[in-house]
Amino acid sequence: MNILLCTAEELMLTTFEFRFRKNGWKLTVAENAKLALEKTRSLAPDLVVVDLDLPDFEALDIVQFIRKEPNQRELPILTYGTVDNEQLLIESLRLGANDFILTPIKPDELTLRIRRQLLHKNLAGSLQ
Repeated sequence: MNILLCTAEELMLTTFEFRFRKNGWKLTVAENAKLALEKTRSLAPDLVVVDLDLPDFEALDIVQFIRKEPNQRELPILTYGTVDNEQLLIESLRLGANDFILTPIKPDELTLRIRRQLLHKNLAGSLQ
C-alpha cells in the first residue's frame, strides 16, 4: 500500500515513517501543495494524509484538488492537526476529507484510522 504524506514537519515525518514501515506500507512525502498534487496524479496513492499546519491553507487546497479530480474522488483523505486548529479540521471535512486525527498522534490510533479508511475504500470498490 502506498500512502502520500503531505507535511513539512520533520518530527511528524519520522513518526509516520517508523509506523508505516512497521505495517509494511510505502510512504511518499510531499512538502507542499504543489508537490502533493503532482504526486497524487503520478503515483495514484491508496490514501493521502494531510498536515493542517501547512502554510497558507495549503492543506485545504490539497483536499479540494483531490475531490475535484474525476479519478480521485474516492481517494481516502485523513487530515491531522491540533485542537487549536478546530476550524481547519471542520473545514477539511466539509471539503471532502474522510477523517481527521488530533495531534499529538497516538501511533495505534493512527494505524486504526488508516486501516478503517482503506477498508471502506475496498468495500466501496467491491460494490461497484
